Amino acid sequence: MTRTIEITAETYARLEKLAVGFDSPEAVINRLLDQAEGKPETKPTLMFFPEDETEFKRELIKTKEAEVVLYKVDGTREVSRWNANKLTESSNLRGNLWSGLLRNWKEKGIKKAEFFVLPPTITYPDGDDDRVGLDKALSLQLNLTYEEMQLLEYEVHERESNDGVVYGHYVEIDLDNSDPEVLAKAEIDDDNYSFEVDLD
Repeated sequence: MTRTIEITAETYARLEKLAVGFDSPEAVINRLLDQAEGKPETKPTLMFFPEDETEFKRELIKTKEAEVVLYKVDGTREVSRWNANKLTESSNLRGNLWSGLLRNWKEKGIKKAEFFVLPPTITYPDGDDDRVGLDKALSLQLNLTYEEMQLLEYEVHERESNDGVVYGHYVEIDLDNSDPEVLAKAEIDDDNYSFEVDLD
């Protein structure tokens, strides 16, 4: 359903100056609305680590997990994981991203996306894992990158019932020996350096 709006000749002339190629007046208005709403005009920049896409894909097929850092036009960022269990040599890497993690990028306000191949977590026979697993789990909870998480010093403690049954975990961040910039990003200070974590 279409609607008609009336504008002055002066306003139409201003819109005409903003037209790109054979843009219709509606296309110009939509582009202006997108700008006003903080929606990006161009596809997000994609950055891969390792930088060579072929090498990135090869490493991702091995480890099956990448960190995704989405930068938004509103100045925020979102850290998440890409579980790439189904990715194969014949898969289209960018096609997978545009139809998956980056679908509706314009509506989500994504202007840049970074992808880092994560190291595998090593699980020991007793069920414990190395710090890699802890850093990956905690970085998600704190909206930090894996690399940033490695700059924090912390200890993980178990919560036990009186019967000795473990029912949870909490983390204590060592404020004196952790990177101050990362602490600020995670909004960790004297009031909240100890908090519950989900390590399951």
